[in-house]
Amino acid sequence: MMHVDALFSSFPFIYTERLVLRQMDVADAEDIYAFYSDPQVTKHLDWHGPSSIEDTRMLIDSWNQAFSDRRLISWGISFYPSESRHIIGTITIMPTRGIFDADHRYPLTVGYDLQTDYWGKGIMSEAMQAVIHFSKTHISPHRIQAEVYPENVASLKLLKKLGFQEEGLLKQYLMHEVTKTFLDVVLLALLMN
Repeated sequence: MMHVDALFSSFPFIYTERLVLRQMDVADAEDIYAFYSDPQVTKHLDWHGPSSIEDTRMLIDSWNQAFSDRRLISWGISFYPSESRHIIGTITIMPTRGIFDADHRYPLTVGYDLQTDYWGKGIMSEAMQAVIHFSKTHISPHRIQAEVYPENVASLKLLKKLGFQEEGLLKQYLMHEVTKTFLDVVLLALLMN
C-alpha cells in the first residue's frame, strides 16, 4: 500500500488495455462540456452538468484543487494508445467523509459518467475494474460504495457485475441541484477484505 503522501505527490495515471485514466485540465473543457450537455448522460445525475465551457473549466479546476486537498481523485477517461486526448467520460473516488488519510477509515464513494456513443462497449467496466484495483493496491479501503438511481438499470447491472452488493434503498437521500426535488438512491457496496 502506498503512503498517502506518496499517493498525492503527483496525479496517478492508470493504463488499461484500451484506456488511460488521466488528470483533466482546461484543454479538456470542450470534450467534458459536450458529453454533460447530453440529457441522456445527466438523466441519472443529481445535477444537469456544467452550463458552459467556462463553467466546465471552473469544474476541472475544482476537481484538481480537490485532488491537491486530498478530497477526491477525478480521472478523465481517454482511449490509449491514441493520438487523441479526447475525454469520453469521468470516474471519481472520494472518502465518504473528510479527506484521504493514513487510516483509510471511511468508505470510498465512486461515481462515473460516460459519453453515450460509448455505452454498452465495456468501457466503464474496464475503467471501473482499473479504479477498484488501484484503490485496493494503493489506498486499501475497507469498502467502496456507489449511489445509483433505481431507474438507472445499466449502472446497477454494471456494479453488480463488478461484485457490488445491493444494500438497500435510501429514500429521498439526495436533492437534485436544479429541480430541488429529493431523490431515492440504491446503495451498493464492494467489501474489499
